[in-house]
Amino acid sequence: DLGGIQILCTDKTGTITENKLAVADIYSEDIQKTMFYAALASTSKDLKKDSVNSFDLAIREKMSVQEKEIVSKVSTIDEIPFDPIRRRNSVLVNFSGKSLLIVRGSAEEILEDIDSISSNDRQKALQWIIDRGFEGKRVVALAYRENLSENEYDEKQETVNINFAGLISFIDPIKESAEVAIKMAQHLGVSVKVLTGDSKQVAGAIGYKIGLIGSPDKVILGSDLDSLNQEDLLKVCESNYVFARLSPQQKFKIIQSLETKYETGFLGEGINDAPALKVSNVGIVVNDASDIARESSDVILLQKNLDVIINGIKEGRKVFTNTTKYIKSTLASNFGNFYAVALSTLFIKYLPMLPLQILLLNLLSDFPMISIAGDSVDQEELQEPAKLDFKEFTVICTLLGIVSTCFDLIFFLVFNRGGEHVLQTGWFMGSVLTELVFIYSIRTKKVFFKAIPPKLFIVVLTFLTAIFSVAITFIPFGHNVFGFIRLPFKDIAIVFGLVAVYFITTEVVKDLYYRKRSMVAIRRYARYCTTSD
Repeated sequence: DLGGIQILCTDKTGTITENKLAVADIYSEDIQKTMFYAALASTSKDLKKDSVNSFDLAIREKMSVQEKEIVSKVSTIDEIPFDPIRRRNSVLVNFSGKSLLIVRGSAEEILEDIDSISSNDRQKALQWIIDRGFEGKRVVALAYRENLSENEYDEKQETVNINFAGLISFIDPIKESAEVAIKMAQHLGVSVKVLTGDSKQVAGAIGYKIGLIGSPDKVILGSDLDSLNQEDLLKVCESNYVFARLSPQQKFKIIQSLETKYETGFLGEGINDAPALKVSNVGIVVNDASDIARESSDVILLQKNLDVIINGIKEGRKVFTNTTKYIKSTLASNFGNFYAVALSTLFIKYLPMLPLQILLLNLLSDFPMISIAGDSVDQEELQEPAKLDFKEFTVICTLLGIVSTCFDLIFFLVFNRGGEHVLQTGWFMGSVLTELVFIYSIRTKKVFFKAIPPKLFIVVLTFLTAIFSVAITFIPFGHNVFGFIRLPFKDIAIVFGLVAVYFITTEVVKDLYYRKRSMVAIRRYARYCTTSD
């Protein structure tokens, strides 16, 4: 369930950034040649608008109509698709009657493979990459090799005798919703971690801009994780929030490590993300993810936005909290009524409430009870995933059930003197009203006036139900069908007075219970800290 997520691991592209790249800067002695080679290395030579590669689309926008026509006429001999392990793709084309190998990919790694560039020029290029990285721009490198035959073309040739063509930086705007989503996640106690294959500088700049890290330097590289044992790996994964230059295997290791201690969600989309999606507690993909990723996931999003996931986590926790409210309210009320009816048979010789009256009571109380499903929730209830605490359920329902039983018996004692119709009418009215006010008590662990206000529809439903439960005892329909009688205003005042005292009593009992529970938790924590020291 989304609401159970404690740590959310996500890629940067498309979730935190728009994934709408635009060419920003070009580092090359021949800019036109660099752009031309970048276009030739595109996954779609005709550079269609519906290409799924955002780099290709950005290159297309930068080129003229004539340049696009020339690129579309260049025939492809063979190509090797992008691989996240090699961090590059390559293509062998026939251009001007000659074979031409073009390699496009990770700038740092491709520069390492170029022997023809001088150390001084290599250093300038690397510094240019670092500077653009600190600006949050992604950089790809272009290299080429001429006169390579089709028989020689394989992955090894991508690193042999290649020449430097240039560098292209791309800007990917940060989504306006990303920073807000990060803050919302922090309020929910959800730790967001960015797992990306981009450079340390780019990942650090983005993480810093959205407030995920306090410094752009606080980034862990995938290579830093390989030598760590399981215990140290967990510590590193816990204390850091941005991870760069990760391979699919390293993403898998991070998710697997975090899962030993936390409920972990992972947002991925590619074929290589399938193992991490499968092993994560909650695997999340977008609608246009690869088929294997979709099959490995638990949740498919129609929008790739971080705030959609965070809102889903919040909604999941609200649903769980409101469900427990309903169960507590139902159990406590029914326990009280059950015990009261059982005990009443010892000292009264008639039914305290007729079967038809009981059905009407259940019908009237169910409307506002069901509305709890959409109730507002205290912020404290959303700060961490809630768990079903059977001990708390048993104790709080028993305590409040006993309170309900005591007040039901008080109703019996007060109205029994007037005969069965007076008791049945008075207890019906009191039962409906006590269940209505009990909703306002059980919906929060705080004192009711310190809690977040209930939704308007709950207030309206309880108000209308209260009016109807009193009004039906005054009209002929209530007399003829349900057997009610018209109570004197003195008795009605007693009913309202007992309901008010009941509400105060439940608030006191609830407050004492949760205070004691908090004190016990504090003492346990103190003992734990002392033992650890």
